[in-house]
Amino acid sequence: MADVTHEPAGTVADELFDKYLLPKAALSVILAASLVGTALTLDLTGQWSALLALAKWGYFVALGVLLGGLLWKHGFVRPGDVDAAADYCAEMYRRFDRIAVAALAVVAVTGVALLAVAYADAPLALRGGLAGALALTVVAGAVDTLDDAPVPERFRTTVGVLALAVAVLAVALSAAADVALAGGSAVPAAVRAVHLLAFAAWVGGAVWNIFVAVPTGQLQPTPPVVRAAGEQLERFRWTVRFVIPTIVLTGLYQAVDALGTSLGTYVGTAVGLAVLAKLGFVAVLFVIFLACPMWRACSPIDGVCDLAEMDGEVGD
Repeated sequence: MADVTHEPAGTVADELFDKYLLPKAALSVILAASLVGTALTLDLTGQWSALLALAKWGYFVALGVLLGGLLWKHGFVRPGDVDAAADYCAEMYRRFDRIAVAALAVVAVTGVALLAVAYADAPLALRGGLAGALALTVVAGAVDTLDDAPVPERFRTTVGVLALAVAVLAVALSAAADVALAGGSAVPAAVRAVHLLAFAAWVGGAVWNIFVAVPTGQLQPTPPVVRAAGEQLERFRWTVRFVIPTIVLTGLYQAVDALGTSLGTYVGTAVGLAVLAKLGFVAVLFVIFLACPMWRACSPIDGVCDLAEMDGEVGD
């Protein structure tokens, strides 16, 4: 152990925390595709306006940041990380808290606006349920965010898990309201809910990874920190493996359900072209992931930060 230095960990950490061009590009593409999808949904329900599209897009992005961030905070972080890299986890929580405050504010403002405008004609039970879910999301999220207790006492708290659960409920009820306004039934509502939840998990996890985990890891890239960061990112990578096909399949279902299967509808109408634009964004995402297969050029897996090799180096 006398020959052990911090150089391997530092080199590994540099590779881990500096190669983030492709994930940032992917996040930009995801956000652009979601804006097109939001505008398309409003158009199908006869509610199109640029201002409402931006408000609704901001609403879903903010909910996604909260949902995906809380999933990472109370799911991808594990008890071993809290024990072995407590300072790293504490700094991540602080960084996410700042983002969460802004996201909560956006959800509160846009949520009220959407309930009053976009969802004004939705069934009363749906509107009431959504209003309650959003109120609980803001309150529980604020309590979880403003808690300044040590990390072990903030990890998987009742209020933190509640905030995650009601954020999931708010997304699902928003999906149901969208489908109800378009005259859809339970199956399309369930498909849209899965679609939006997959988007939320992806965008929230991506924001945490890029703006929380990476800059925090740069501050003190010790072996326990690199290991914790790598294992958390690997959990997110596995989530993305399921999220991508889920978004594609549910998106295709929604397109066919709304527009049918005639090629002329897709190439001859503005709505159809918007659907094709979304498919184009998805194709760009696939190109990104082919350039960085399954995140292996952008994560601590294979060639970036092989945790098994690191264990061997530190233990020699």
